[in-house]
Amino acid sequence: MSYAVRATRPSSPPELSNAPRARGAATASASPAVMLWLYGMMAFLPVKIFHFPSNLELVDLWVLAALPILWLSFLSSGRAILGKAYMLPLFLILIASGVSAYAAPNPYGAIIPILKEIFLFVWFVTLATVLATLGPKSLRAFIVLWVAVAVGHGLLIIMQFLLPDIWKLTTGWAGQSSAYAHYRPSGLFISAKAGDANKAAVFQLLGFVPLVLAQLSRQKSLLLATFLLCSILATGSMGVTSAFTVGVTASIVAVMLLDRNAAFIRKVIVQVAVAALLLAGVFSFVISRNQEYREHFQSIITGRAEKSSGGRFHLWSRGVDALVEHRVLLWGVGPENFRVVDPSGNDNQLHNDLLAFTVERGMVGVAGLVLLAVIVLARAVRLLLTHGTLPKGRGLTLVVFPAALMAILFVSITHQIFHTRSLWILLALQEAMISQPGDVT
Repeated sequence: MSYAVRATRPSSPPELSNAPRARGAATASASPAVMLWLYGMMAFLPVKIFHFPSNLELVDLWVLAALPILWLSFLSSGRAILGKAYMLPLFLILIASGVSAYAAPNPYGAIIPILKEIFLFVWFVTLATVLATLGPKSLRAFIVLWVAVAVGHGLLIIMQFLLPDIWKLTTGWAGQSSAYAHYRPSGLFISAKAGDANKAAVFQLLGFVPLVLAQLSRQKSLLLATFLLCSILATGSMGVTSAFTVGVTASIVAVMLLDRNAAFIRKVIVQVAVAALLLAGVFSFVISRNQEYREHFQSIITGRAEKSSGGRFHLWSRGVDALVEHRVLLWGVGPENFRVVDPSGNDNQLHNDLLAFTVERGMVGVAGLVLLAVIVLARAVRLLLTHGTLPKGRGLTLVVFPAALMAILFVSITHQIFHTRSLWILLALQEAMISQPGDVT
């Protein structure tokens, strides 16, 4: 596969060379200030060890500081604003959230997630618009930086797995106790209460998107892909590990449908098999020589499987009971208010986006969420079909978008990932690449 964002753009094929371009089309190079904002955003993205009011994150403050300046620039230049295709589902979600918050037992607790979602939507639209104006060189630099951040964060996760003192040091920075019998490495994803290994694993999973788009050498790509997978395994997240399998399967099926070249398909399958065998060999060698590593891995994977699955089924059952008991199928109990009405008194989310929207925002909110998922997948397929059938398999790397989204939808069955910042960055990148076909060939 040789299709990617490149530093030097090759000549576009006839069917793309005359494609219409959006107002404010990509320039040869972005301003240093814009690139600094993008670089800072990616660097701060996995940093969750600093705790701010209302669950704000360091990256939120960085992004928020530049939003007024960027929007003044958009308005003064008459630049086309991207993301209009998403306005209807986002409007439905906000309307449902507002109505449910009005009748919520804890209205203030419901307002916080609504404000957060408005911020995320504005961030998404702003970032998509900014990325669409980047030239190939600047866009590639952004993508490569994302890879570097994911790999660096993965290195920290693996070091936390191998060296408990690294985990204690990291949790100490976050002001959290590190006395865990069988801790789960979570990199810099450490809240005021505990490390969030599942969110760290999701961040590592989405790191495969820029890795594929960066189109490094085959050897480097396989090595870094294996490294990212190791970092996911080290977190002990069974859901994200399963989602990775779903994404790989979806990508192979899509490539086979788009390209009938048997030799090409065999090459991809062999490469995936070699990488998997290499990972299995290295991992087996490491844990076989250290009983502590072996017991630790078994405890965070197989040792908690029954407890984790049983806990989720019980939690989902309580969510359904709350929905029936309060008779709020149309409008829900209010964002983040399941914890208030849950009779068990546990401070837990529902760990399922669809169920959480049903219980907390009612059927209108669910309609918005489902419509959003349909539009996102449809636009990912549109991007792939626009380029994926080009000669010699060029464009097939864009299969990473629908594959990643399928993986994320699978993760959302057992985790709530709607507010995941890296997911919205992924959607912004997809939207920017749709809007500038000539600059991604």
